[in-house]
Order: sequence, then structure tokens, then C-alpha cells
Amino acid sequence: MSIKITSVEPGSIAEELGIHPGDELMTMNGEPVHDELDVKFHMPGEALELGIYLNGEYTLLEVEKEEDEELGFAVETMKMTACGNDCVFCFVDQNPEGLRKALYFRDGDYRFSHLYGNFNTMTNVGPKSLERIVRQRLMPQYVSVHSTDLEVRKKLMRLRKDDHIMDKLRYLAENDIWMHGQVVLCPGINDGESLNKTIDDIYRLGPAVQTMAIVPVGLTSHRTGLAELKQVDKSYALHMIESVFELQKKYRDERGVNWLYLSDEWFLVAEETVPDQDWYDGFPQLENGVGMVRDFIEETKKEVHTIRRTSERKAPRRLTLATATLASGFMRSDIVPILQSIPQLEVDLEVVVNRLYGSDVTVTGLLSGQCFEHHFQDRPPTDLLLLPPNVLNEDDIFIDDETPLGLKRKLGGRPMAIFHGSWEEVLFYLDHPEAEAFDTKKMKLPVVH
Repeated sequence: MSIKITSVEPGSIAEELGIHPGDELMTMNGEPVHDELDVKFHMPGEALELGIYLNGEYTLLEVEKEEDEELGFAVETMKMTACGNDCVFCFVDQNPEGLRKALYFRDGDYRFSHLYGNFNTMTNVGPKSLERIVRQRLMPQYVSVHSTDLEVRKKLMRLRKDDHIMDKLRYLAENDIWMHGQVVLCPGINDGESLNKTIDDIYRLGPAVQTMAIVPVGLTSHRTGLAELKQVDKSYALHMIESVFELQKKYRDERGVNWLYLSDEWFLVAEETVPDQDWYDGFPQLENGVGMVRDFIEETKKEVHTIRRTSERKAPRRLTLATATLASGFMRSDIVPILQSIPQLEVDLEVVVNRLYGSDVTVTGLLSGQCFEHHFQDRPPTDLLLLPPNVLNEDDIFIDDETPLGLKRKLGGRPMAIFHGSWEEVLFYLDHPEAEAFDTKKMKLPVVH
């Protein structure tokens, strides 16, 4: 087992030791090195032994350094381990053809769970991996539990045998590994008594499981040949909200927090107001869609209040906000009125239907470039068309591989931008249409040229 050195910092200890990109790192302190997490684990300390192939020759290097000093080399990026399940609700199976390859990969890697908050089922985590999580303190771990009822779990995840999920979680909890759990709720399968058992089993693991979230199953129109699943509707969502609110009374009395949370979709589908900030106890599962709506509303209120006190706007401007069906309710009732309180600002809201996955997919993050193109191609431009940030991936590409620049060209070059968290910068662009060439690297709002 070895990993390649990919870069060496000039003037670093690694350079002084004669380490070069392409050399292979075998061991650190006598133990095999599998990935960058092993490197981070062994790096601290005043003495370090490296087993490394330098220019093709195996060498042992003994290094003395400061306790927290880095050697100054980087290793190859970890390859993500695929999920070992075939869940009946897996979104990967519901993707249309023709998307980029990464969208058809089922990820299930506890290392990326620790690093980036990816949820994993722990199905393919064996004893050695569990021991590593504990030894290297790879926490928090984000675990997709789904169900602790074995028969339901087998049906839901298409398991052939018991994967001992509770034994694994109990081992981590007993060794003080912090965890966050989630259930993807499929009506008629892992709800009812199964859900009650799952929640109770996980809660009994103690405070090591810091939070639990329930997320409704997401279904697309591309389910030919797949298991028949039910969509969450308004009545079902209302019942779930009522049930969870009742459970939270016990958890708050016992732990001082709600512990069990619902993702935003439940409230939006139920057409209910999302809870206040206090309900989310600091937003511990924000990236899982638990509290994003409330956080967005409160941050918008705060920033617009400051803008109204300090802004002197000279000319009326019109801003068009694009969103998806699910978010349109709170955008219309909360966000638009807040923004319209800014002097000289008119705000339009455009609800874009998902043409790629089907109209039943109503979340903003799955709108594609072609969805926006089709919706706006015959609509007259306004002073700025503002798209939500989660429609782009980390490479600033839509889910159908369209780019913001490509979309702008297809829409006749109309002023367009992606919202990245600052209404002040949106207003700056509205008031300075000639500023399309400003240095976007210094701004939170990337303007599409």
C-alpha cells in the first residue's frame, strides 16, 4: 500500500529531505499509509519516521520538527468508496440519461462523511474501519439510518443479510464518536411503527448521536422499472409535523434540545410556516436542508435592515428572482416583501418548472440550465435575473453541464447573476450595470459576463 506525493512546497522540510512529486509514501511511524487522513493523523509530533520511495529507492527518513509543524507535501486525492446498497429510493437510479458521470455514482464513504458531511449508511464499514474511526477520531459521522427494523431495512435497502447497523453505531457511541443521523422517509415502508422503533433505537444510543433528521423521499419522473413509491403529500406532511412536535417535548426536557428535526420540505409541502430559529438549536443539520429556509429569511431580514439604513438609491431598478415550485411559497410571502421594502426596488418572482426531472421534482437544486432557458427565453429581460446558488456545483456548472455563460448567451446576453449570499452586492450590480468586468474573485456575487 502506498500513496503518491503530488506536490512539495518550496523551502519546506519535505524539500530539504529530497522529496519530490511522484515519490511514493509507504509508512508513517511504521504504519501503512492509505490516504490523506492517515497523513493528517500521523503528522503531529516532534519526531516522525517516513517509509518512502525516493526516486524509486525505498528509504527510511527520520524527521525532527515542531509539534504542529507540517512537512510541506501533499498526497493524491482520496477515491470515494461506492455505496454497498441498492436502496429502492436511490436518487441515482432516477437520473435521466446524458448527465455527467459523477451523477450516476453512489457514494458511501465514512471518510468523506467526516470531511464534508456526506451521509453514508455504514453498510460497507467493517471492523477495521470502525476501529480507524475511533482511533483517528474521524467525527462527526453522518449516518443514513433509514430503519433499524431488520426486515424493513432489507426491503428498503435491498440487503441480503443483517448489516448490524445498531452494533456499529453502538460501538461508535460507546467510544464517544459524535454522529448525526437521518431517515429518508418512504411512506408505507419505513414509517409508522418502523419509524418509531428507529427513532427510539437511535435516541437510546445517548448523546453521542447529537441529532436526527427526517427527510421525505425525492421522486422523479424517471422511474421506469423501479419500485413503486408514494410521494409525500400535504396531509401526510401535516401529520408528520404534528407527530415530531409531540416527540420533541420529551427530548427537550431530557437533553435541552429538540434532537429530532424535520427537513424544510415537510413544512413547504404542508404549506406551513417554518419554525423560528430557536427550534433548530443552532442549525446542526443545515447542509441537510434542516433550517435553510429559516436561516435564509433571517439573514435577509438582517442585511436588508442595514441596507435600508445606509442605502441612498437614485433610480428605480427591477430585480427578477428565479426559484422552483417548492420554495415559491416562502419566497413570495417572506423574501419578496423584505426586498421590496428597499427604496426604489421592484421585485418579481418567477417559478421555474423542472423540465429535466419532471414537474413533480420541485426543489431548486435540481433545476438545470435548460429549465431556465426554456422559462426565460420568451420573457423580456429586467435589470437583473438572479438565480439561486444551489443550481451550480463546485465547478460552477448546472446539473445538465450547461454553464452560466452559455445560459446567458442563449438568453440573449441579458444581465444575469448567481446569488451567493449578499443582497448588498446584488444591489451594487443593479445600480452599476457597467460594472460587469469588476474582479469577481473579491466579491461574493459572481457576475456572469
